[in-house]
Amino acid sequence: MVAGAAAVIAMGVAVLPVSGSGASGADVQSATASGSPGPTAAGPFKALIASPSETIPGGAVTLDGTGCAPGEEVLIEIRWDRGAKVLPSAEEKKKAQGRPVMTAAAGGRDELATVVARSDGSFTARVTVPVSMVINEPGLWTQCLKPASAQMLVQHVSILVRSS
Repeated sequence: MVAGAAAVIAMGVAVLPVSGSGASGADVQSATASGSPGPTAAGPFKALIASPSETIPGGAVTLDGTGCAPGEEVLIEIRWDRGAKVLPSAEEKKKAQGRPVMTAAAGGRDELATVVARSDGSFTARVTVPVSMVINEPGLWTQCLKPASAQMLVQHVSILVRSS
């Protein structure tokens, strides 16, 4: 296992290490919650921390990250994939007893905020999960918005959204 390549979830804080590479943002190292590392990428260790790692629709999450250029804008989005588990209402839970879990018919994303990286390249953002969020385990994504010719750092961490 690569040192620092495992996700850590403790005391309500999820930490997912990643490092970015090319301008496409496609070559991103990540680890799963089970601790198995994703593809290896060259570069320094980066971490995106979500606190708390669990919330409800309309709840707030604070993201702390590193790796952007000083003064650089950082885009923050919430994303989910097609097939992601959907949050059932209390009525739907009763009806669904013994049935397969409902899933999203399509992937999606919502822009939550844009913040500016501090002089050391770190950033902090407090974002609110949309009240209309129906996905159980969406990802919070950050993207350092460097010019297209420079490297672009893309990071993500999964959170758990529970029915209110």
